Parts: sequence; C-alpha cells; structure tokens
Amino acid sequence: MLRQALLFFSLVVVLSAQQGPIRKSPETIEAEVQAELIRAKLDLAASQRRLEELVTTLEIRKLESEAGLRMARAEALSAKGEAERARLNLESSLAAWRAVAASSDKDRARAELEAEAHLAAARAAVDYAKVGSVATIARLQQKAADIAASAKIEHPLDPLVDGVLHISERRIAFNGIVNDNLAKHVSDQIAFFNAQDPTSPIFIVIDRSPGGSVMSGYLILQAMETSKAPVYVVVKGYCASMAAIITTLAKRSFVYPQTIVLHHQASTGLSGNMTQLQEQLKWSKIWCERIFIKVAQRIGVPLDDFVANMYKATSTGDWRVTGDDAGRMKWVTDVVERMTEDSFTAGSNAPAPAPLPLTGFGDTESKAGNALIKEELQPLGPCDLWWIYDPRIQYILR
Repeated sequence: MLRQALLFFSLVVVLSAQQGPIRKSPETIEAEVQAELIRAKLDLAASQRRLEELVTTLEIRKLESEAGLRMARAEALSAKGEAERARLNLESSLAAWRAVAASSDKDRARAELEAEAHLAAARAAVDYAKVGSVATIARLQQKAADIAASAKIEHPLDPLVDGVLHISERRIAFNGIVNDNLAKHVSDQIAFFNAQDPTSPIFIVIDRSPGGSVMSGYLILQAMETSKAPVYVVVKGYCASMAAIITTLAKRSFVYPQTIVLHHQASTGLSGNMTQLQEQLKWSKIWCERIFIKVAQRIGVPLDDFVANMYKATSTGDWRVTGDDAGRMKWVTDVVERMTEDSFTAGSNAPAPAPLPLTGFGDTESKAGNALIKEELQPLGPCDLWWIYDPRIQYILR
C-alpha cells in the first residue's frame, strides 16, 4: 500500500509539472504530501491488521483441522465406522476453512492446497486404519486356527505304524449277537463319524461275537461299503459266522496271531410241506450265496471249493483258524502283534453305545455240575436266517 501511495504521489507531481508552473506553495504541497503519507500509513496499518487477522484465523483453522485430524485418526483406529465419521467431520471443517480462506485471493490457493494435503493425510490414515484392522483380524483368525490345529487329534490314513495298530477314538464297539439293535448302532456310528470327517479311518472293534442275523449283518456290510471314510475291522478275541463275514469283507481287517476266526455255512429252521420246504430252502440258498460268494471271491477260491474245504477241516463244517492262519488264507488282511487304543473318549461327541443285544431270561440248567445260561434269540424277520455259531446251544430260539 505504501508503494502504491508513493507511486500515486509521483504521478501527481509529474502531471502537475506537465500542466505548467506549480501554483501551490511549498508548504501546501508538503502538507498534502504529509497527508497522503499519513493516509498511506493508515491504509498500510489497516492492511497489516487484516493480514494478521487472516493469518491468525487461518492458523486457528489449521490448528482446529489438525486437532480434528488427530481425533479422526484415533477414531479410525478404534473402528471403521468412527473413522468414516471422522473423515466426514474433517471434510466439513475443510469446507468451512475454504469459506474463510476465500476472503483472501492471495492465500486461498495456498489454503486449499494445505487443506487438500490434510484431507489426503486423513484419508490415508483412514485407509491405514482399515488395513490395520483387517490385518489384526487376520492375525487373530490365524492364531485361532493354529490353536485349533494344535488341539485337533490327527488320524493317520494308515493306522498301522511300525507293526503297531493305532485305534483312534473313531471306534465302534461290536460285541455279542449280530441283530437289529447292533446293526442300528454300528450303522449310526458310521454315519456319525462320516459327518465328522469323511476321510479318517473308522474302526469296528470286535472282542467276541458268534455272528447272528444275516439281514442285520447285511445292513452293517452296506453301511461299511457306502461309507466315504474307510471302515476297518479289528478282532481282538473271537469272531464267527456273520461276524467273520463282516471281518473278511472289510477293506482292511486286523487280528492278533491268537485271534480265533470261524467260517461256516448259514443255518435256519424250516417248516411246512415238502413243496414249502423246497421253496424256503431255495430262497435261503440264494440269499446266503449272494453274501458268501463275496467272501469266496475275497479270499480267491471258488465258492464250492470254499464250502468243501470247511468240511475237510471239520466234520461239522465249522472251519476255525487262528489269526496268523487267517492272514495266510486271506480271511483277514493284517496280523499284528500289538494294538494300542488311542481313543480320547472323554472329548468325543459320539453317541453312547447301544446296550448289548443279548437279554438273559434267567432260565438255568444243571449240566455236568455247571450252570448253563440260556439266552433268547430275537424272532427273525421275513426272509431272514441265522448265520451264527453256537455249539453249546446257548442261544435258544422261541
């Protein structure tokens, strides 16, 4: 402003010189110059005050914006929604700042650039907060996955390790007579373990079983064949008849060298006239052969030869061998010296095992000084027959 006043005064002097001789006295001119100088100083002081006020206002706005930015960063770290709101508040502050800065053409461009820089920093802070939150969540999820993985029980696909059979908690108890109750229990357990894990092996563990119903055994075989997870049969003590068939037809079967495995033909009771007996016998033969022929194919001999060999072994046709012989004859796939139960039953969510299917009705007979307990067999269903080994006639059909 002072420079403009001096320029104006010089212009007045030049114009006056061009118009002719100066008419005013030196005192008048000096007074006018002093007056112009005072007015120029006043204008300058006013301009400086306005400039200082503008700078002060801009500095206040800058501090307010920086405070808002810090608040926005803090809120952005706490949550995505709060960060977004902080950004909107900062944009509102930017709009107000632009309105104030518009009063000065000289500083408006600079103010806008600073505001844009602050906004870019705020957006970067928001984006960083989002990335940080995602990274934190990812780290927590990975930590949880690591904990879950370390807590999960591993089930090797091949349970036979260095000659030792490892039986996991995916085990199904199989004892007593094969009947509908046992078939339902085994089938339900196979379905349950498949729902948990369709790849890890399932173990049917037989301590002792004399066999039983052909129809019930067939249901167990179907559950084993249709299972996605491999179903292995483990015989620790003794399996005969239908239980032996289930053992031989398993994908893998494991026995001790001293385990007893017994194969023989099925048996049934017939009644009626000769024609009816022939019809019943024909149907029983068809039904049994459809199952027993699979056993013959599995061990690699014709069915007729397999049956003939039974009666070569014993006059009754009850062909009983130990586990090591069963392995050589392909009745089982593996003979092991050691088995270990790795079951973690306390943490298993498997349903409780079904009760033993045998129900004693308390009738005892004295035979050679020994008490013989009779167990009543359940009535057979239509087209069913027994595939059971009972040399003592311990199980009575009523």
